[in-house]
This record gives sequence, structure tokens and C-alpha cells, in this order.
Amino acid sequence: MKNMTREIPDKIVIIAGQGLLPRELYDAAIKHGIETYVIGLEDQIEMDLFEGIDVDLVPIHAVSQIIKKIRSRKITNIILGGRVKRAAIPKLILDLKGAKLFASIIKNGLNDSSLTRTIITFLEKEGFSVLSPELIAKSILSVEGNMTSTPIKKSHVKDMEQGHKMLNEICKLDVGQALVIQNGLILGVEAVEGTDELIKRCGSIRQKFDSEPILVKICKPHQDKRIDMPCIGERTIRKMSEFGIGGIGLKAGSCLILNKDKTIEFANRCGIFIYGLQ
Repeated sequence: MKNMTREIPDKIVIIAGQGLLPRELYDAAIKHGIETYVIGLEDQIEMDLFEGIDVDLVPIHAVSQIIKKIRSRKITNIILGGRVKRAAIPKLILDLKGAKLFASIIKNGLNDSSLTRTIITFLEKEGFSVLSPELIAKSILSVEGNMTSTPIKKSHVKDMEQGHKMLNEICKLDVGQALVIQNGLILGVEAVEGTDELIKRCGSIRQKFDSEPILVKICKPHQDKRIDMPCIGERTIRKMSEFGIGGIGLKAGSCLILNKDKTIEFANRCGIFIYGLQ
């Protein structure tokens, strides 16, 4: 892995997938005075978030077209923001460079770590530098301690400590980066379904303890933060409230909180804590 400690560039391209993160990155880049070009992946990007902003829409499989557009702008720094449905990956075979990327993905594996390494290696071989979102969006990083005004029970502290320890071991197998725990009992571990479905699944089997279940979410050990940094936002908190999850423990400095101020405010209204783990 290359050293990602670097200065903020003058120009970047944001390749935008699903969710709020691409817009958060755009706003942060503009605030830094960075010349910013947005390529939106068709059927992935949420265009209503970019109303009034010039976005170049491109099919996800049109890798050759994407590379050509970036080079025409004489930009070498790329930030990848937002989720992309894995179901879209086979469409890469419809493009010459996409087929080359697809072959590498199949060879190296579809698990998160392998997929991340394959995409970054491919882009670097094309002459680009892939930057971490945290380079320009430090303000939305999780911080250590309770980020809300919601009090935390002693049982929740123990659950966060135990959940964090267990996730560090589970993540070595590249299984998932989140779990739900209640009074020491693991209700579920995140797999390919994502955090929202994990919350829903575990909420339906929560136990009749005095203490509510909590969510613990970390960045995988040795995970390349340039792609797929763990994120939460208002939608996460809304799901937690709906299914009786009392709080969330995040690895401090390694998770992004989208629309941070509003997410924390919403969590306070729901009586849910957001805590940054050491």
C-alpha cells in the first residue's frame, strides 16, 4: 500500500456512486478551493443530491470512457465515493478496459479487500492516484468519546469493548465490519447484506434484557481507506431507532459520519448514542 499522507491537490475527480458521501466530498472539495469534476455512475448516483451541479453521467461499465474523460481534463487524482452494487460488476465485460478490470477482479476475488486492491491497482496502472475521502473531508470523521448527549449505560460500554475485540478478529477473515451485541450476546455479524439489513435482522431477535442491543462498526484491519471507508448517517440512526438498537460504537478516526451535525442531532432526538472507540 502506498503512503497516503499527502497534501490536498489542486484538482480532483470524484467518481460518484450511491448515497450521500459523494456530495459530502464535493462540498468539502469546494470548501478547500479544489477544482472538482464529478463523474456520476448511471443507476448508482443519486442525482437529486447534485441539483444545480454539473455532473457527467457515465454507465458503470464504460471504464474506457471514464478514463478518457478524466484524462481530457488533465486530472490525475481520483476519489471514489459512494456504494456500487456488486450486481453491476459483470457489466464490465461490455467495455475493453472494463473487461480487463473484470478479469482481474475474478482472478483476485470478490471479497471486499481483494476488490478494493484490484480497483486501486488498476487505476494506478492507468496513471492515476486514488485518494482517501478523509484527505479532504476530515470534519466528518468519527472522533473519540461520546459524540451525542445521550448517556451510555455501563453494559453498553462492556458491549462496545467486547464487540470491538471480536470484530478485530472477525474482520481478519474479511467477513464484515459491523456486528450487533446485547449484554455480551452477539445477535448478528454484517455480511454482504450491509448494515441496514443487519440492524433489521438483529432488531427482530433482540432479547428481553434491561439493556438494548448496540451496533459496533469499525474499519477492517489493514483496510485501504481509499475505498469503502465505513459510513453512517441519518438513515442508519433511523433504522436503529426503528428496530430498538440503543447506540453505536465507531472506531475513532476511521469511520465517516455523513451530514455529521444533523446525524448527531437526530441521534439525540432518538435517544441513541454515537461513541468513538479508541
